[in-house]
Amino acid sequence: MIEVTQIDFYVVWLISFCGLALRYALFAGLAFYMLYYATRLAYSGKRLRSDSINMRHVVQDIGWSAISFIIFGVMIAGIMHLSGAGYTKLYTDVHQFGIGFVVIGLVVLLLAHDAYFYWMHRLLHTRWFYRHVHFRHHRPSPPTPFTSFAFHPIEAVLEFAFIIPMVFLFPFHPITLFLFANMMTAMNVWGHLGVELMPQRFLRKWYGSFFNSTTHHDMHHQYNKGNYGLYFSLWDHVMKTHHPKYLDKRNQYNVKLKTKAGDDQC
Repeated sequence: MIEVTQIDFYVVWLISFCGLALRYALFAGLAFYMLYYATRLAYSGKRLRSDSINMRHVVQDIGWSAISFIIFGVMIAGIMHLSGAGYTKLYTDVHQFGIGFVVIGLVVLLLAHDAYFYWMHRLLHTRWFYRHVHFRHHRPSPPTPFTSFAFHPIEAVLEFAFIIPMVFLFPFHPITLFLFANMMTAMNVWGHLGVELMPQRFLRKWYGSFFNSTTHHDMHHQYNKGNYGLYFSLWDHVMKTHHPKYLDKRNQYNVKLKTKAGDDQC
């Protein structure tokens, strides 16, 4: 149990909001700066679309992301106070279950969240949810790293809702939750890079098809259907929801890289 009942709710919310915003600025901001400014020429051949970036959409994405972080902060503060009252199974003594349990907890969270995200994402693409909620996330075209948390408030609640039953049902150490949150953020930014950085050799391997590339999620934004997974494409494989053009586009990208490499050697 984490004793935080003495901490004011608004202080916990403010700390959470600032931490979320800082991580967003570091992950999304650094990726955007490196790929679209500092080294844009080096990655120009790996851009997935020829569309130019609309800076007005970037500013809007940052604004909607800030709203998401306000909501996330409120939900974090609520969990922390409930934890202080003894309602969650969060624990602080890492030796209580051992360091291995921290790693096991992280794996459990990633696999469970991948399943949750897939089915929540399918829900968001039903007629009502897409028109009234999820359209906000799909609006910028092409997406950028700043699109990663640009959610309608309802979607922000759904995105965070996954963690609520987890902390009430299973014991997790704060280190596990911290690692999970950072991996989730990194993968979210990865999917919206607009530039394919995954090694072509890995993409061509059979096991590579089970890991989501930037191409995988970028096509989801481009066609507004298919490719619903976050970390892995297992559920897309099982439910046969890969976009029909995904493998073709991935193969075309590999051929393009090979051709470019050959030209560089000439």
